[in-house]
Order: sequence, then structure tokens, then C-alpha cells
Amino acid sequence: AASVFGDALKQMTIADAKAILSGSDDAATQYFRKNTQTNLFGRFQPIVASATEKVGVTASYKKMVGKVGAAQSLGGLLGVKTPALPDQADLDSYVTNKALDGLFKMVAEEEKRIRENPLARTTDLLRKVFGAAGQ
Repeated sequence: AASVFGDALKQMTIADAKAILSGSDDAATQYFRKNTQTNLFGRFQPIVASATEKVGVTASYKKMVGKVGAAQSLGGLLGVKTPALPDQADLDSYVTNKALDGLFKMVAEEEKRIRENPLARTTDLLRKVFGAAGQ
């Protein structure tokens, strides 16, 4: 993930930087999410797919979908609504997207901490940038 974030940082414009400094508590996080989501997904998804297959999540999910599918069919006959499940082929995408949601949640929390607490600005660059912005 670090190299993907680094690439996005290298492509940041002056206008992007100004918008981040004057933006909300998660403006930098939003910038990084917008500019890294696709690349991060491409890097994370094969790792997630390997891990879910290795621990048997995919096989277990397929069994569950089969059982729920039968229950949904029976529920339909009886007029009972049952929740739909994601397509089993999308399970790894779903898990990958949730992992990225978690990553960006952590980034947003750290960004807010850096903006609010001068002691959290642990590098010269952070002190210079946020000090100059009056934050």
C-alpha cells in the first residue's frame, strides 16, 4: 500500500494540496482514496483471494449460499422474504472492499489526530505543512 500512496503523493497538484489543507478532517484521506482505490484493490484482491481459499472461506460460503438459496426458494413459495447474499464469485471482492474500508478508516483517524494535535506531527514535513496552515 505504501508505494501506491507514494505514487499518489507524487501526482498531487498544488490545487490538491491547498484543498487538503483547507478541507475537512479527512480531506487527505478522501484524496488518497480517490487516487489509490483502484490500484490498492488490484494489489489486495489476489492476497484476499488466496487467504480466503486457503482457510476454506470460499468453500464454506458456497455451502451456505446453497442452503440459503434453498431457503430463499422455499421462502418464495411460502411468501416469506429472505435477504439476498452477494454472488459467491464476488465474495473476494466484497472482502477486499471491506479491507480497504478499514484501511481508509484508520488513515482518516490518523489524519484527524495529526490535524488536531501538534504533538502528533512527528516529522519535519508534517510540522511544516500543518504549522504553515495554522492547524
